[in-house]
Amino acid sequence: MSKIESHSVFGHYSQTENRVTAALLQILKMGGTEFIGKVISELDDIEFPSSEINIVTQEKENKNVYDGLLECNFSFRVLVESKIKQETINVRQLEGLIDNAKNPNDYILFISPENKKPEILNSYSNKIYWANWKGILGILKDLNPKSEPLNFLILEFEKYLDFLNLLEVVTDDERVQIAAGSWGEPVALKYNFYACQNNRTIKKSRFLAFYNNRGIHTIFEILGDPKNNVNLLKSTDPDVINYLHENEPNYPSNEERQFYKLKLYNGNLDIGHFGKNKKGKKTAYTMGVFRYTTIDRILKARTTEEI
Repeated sequence: MSKIESHSVFGHYSQTENRVTAALLQILKMGGTEFIGKVISELDDIEFPSSEINIVTQEKENKNVYDGLLECNFSFRVLVESKIKQETINVRQLEGLIDNAKNPNDYILFISPENKKPEILNSYSNKIYWANWKGILGILKDLNPKSEPLNFLILEFEKYLDFLNLLEVVTDDERVQIAAGSWGEPVALKYNFYACQNNRTIKKSRFLAFYNNRGIHTIFEILGDPKNNVNLLKSTDPDVINYLHENEPNYPSNEERQFYKLKLYNGNLDIGHFGKNKKGKKTAYTMGVFRYTTIDRILKARTTEEI
């Protein structure tokens, strides 16, 4: 089966941001003028020109007299800018969009994953309107005429947004980082810290959990921000000093690690992992890559499939 992002509905762009935007525009194109008008009008209280047709007889304009005039001012341009990662607004790019939206009926629609409108957008132009991907999908589903192929496109768009984790807006305080913990979990339980390879890419999280012994059994609160370039030999933390004395007396003098100071939050989890590959061989939930979930999900879960 092909990957979901390779489907034609998602376009042929190399960047994911462009693919997801192309998918939205394909839906709007297929929906037609009336559908587009309804969708756009639901976004962030945009007030479009009236779509009513004025009928006037004997209209005079520039010394010319018409016998009649049918006039509609439902004409507009919407410049769409999308982001799939939080806090990635490019100020220079934003100012360029504003420069291109100089006509009275020009609008800028900014789509991003945040759960509220980024403050920076409020400081620029009142012609900038905002929505997140979850809100966009909600509007499309509410207005879905359930006719094909539009219904199919909306359903596929929802799958794609879910695949990209754009439907669940998670705050830093809700996020749980999950690490492989055959070494890390025992250290965290006894010495209240976690140290791993330096400069690993992470999402800011309040909690750290460990996958160990075919399951997840503990959650720790991360005290302060994780730090890079930490040489444990230079630490004055009694827990770290005891750890080195008891476990790594020959710690390399020039080795630096990514360091988390921890406090046990919940040590009574019993989340099992039963994953297997196609040949029936057991698989690990995570090995070298951090995974993420929310504190609400992990506290309710009984298996890793539920997080």
